[in-house]
Amino acid sequence: MATFTQSEVELILRRIASEKAERFQREVLFPQLARAMRLSLSESQDVREALADPYYAFRAMLGYYAFAKRGNDRVEYSGFALEALERVLEGKKANFAHLLASPDAPERLWQAFEEVCRENQRKVNEQLNRGLIEGLAGYASRIYAEDEIGNIWTTIHQAIVRSGRVEPIHQTITEIKGIGPKVGALVLRDMVALYELEPQIDPADYHYLQPVDTWIRRIGPLLSDEITDQTADWVIAGKLSKLCRRNRVSGVRFNQGVQYLAIVEVRKLEHLKEFLRQLAHTSNGQRSTQSGYTRPQPSRSFSWRR
Repeated sequence: MATFTQSEVELILRRIASEKAERFQREVLFPQLARAMRLSLSESQDVREALADPYYAFRAMLGYYAFAKRGNDRVEYSGFALEALERVLEGKKANFAHLLASPDAPERLWQAFEEVCRENQRKVNEQLNRGLIEGLAGYASRIYAEDEIGNIWTTIHQAIVRSGRVEPIHQTITEIKGIGPKVGALVLRDMVALYELEPQIDPADYHYLQPVDTWIRRIGPLLSDEITDQTADWVIAGKLSKLCRRNRVSGVRFNQGVQYLAIVEVRKLEHLKEFLRQLAHTSNGQRSTQSGYTRPQPSRSFSWRR
């Protein structure tokens, strides 16, 4: 059985999807995207404007999302990939379109990545990295061949807006070698949250917006008696999406909020249950002994697509 009562679950969901998600975006997502793009970004509008540029969108994909599941190697290899991109472009942003127009763009980017890894005396890990780097470059090149823009991010965004579906684009993303279902869901989750697209999306696709990691697997059984330690990831994603929907809470923001707990506020899984208990019984304006937050965040209104 779930650890918390229905009223406690509702409060926990709302607080995670409001104040914790807000902090995740401002303290984690925006700064890390800013580093990947080498820009100063502090507001969601700044991020949206930057991602409208195909060069910065590609840097975001390469420098933030591509290596998201690599653990301790993530930051290092992301940096190598971005350095490789700049070498291919000869340090000139204006050369990005020329790169995408060239038939050997994926191979050129991979060769530059190999060079950077060797210079830093790090393993190239061809089996893990080549398909990923060449796949992203190839995807951007195919888009460029169709529209002469080549923006991965806006292409995905427009596809979602036109159809109200995310399943087709999730399949397209995960066809890139090295980008599995979790990273595909991570990209789509952040995009849907950034543009507030969730109410426009067919609820049948909500589980594609729930990347499932260790923390989501742990929190699921605490909030729902329909989830156990043995429940498959895709079922957990669907159950939590429905739980959020029943409580009229944004599922993508809930997932972002859980990520904030994992990397900033709680950090240790064994503390999660007690933290949630405090969250359910502490008003927004009070300080939790573990959370460290000091100010309340306003609740966000949310309406679902009918």
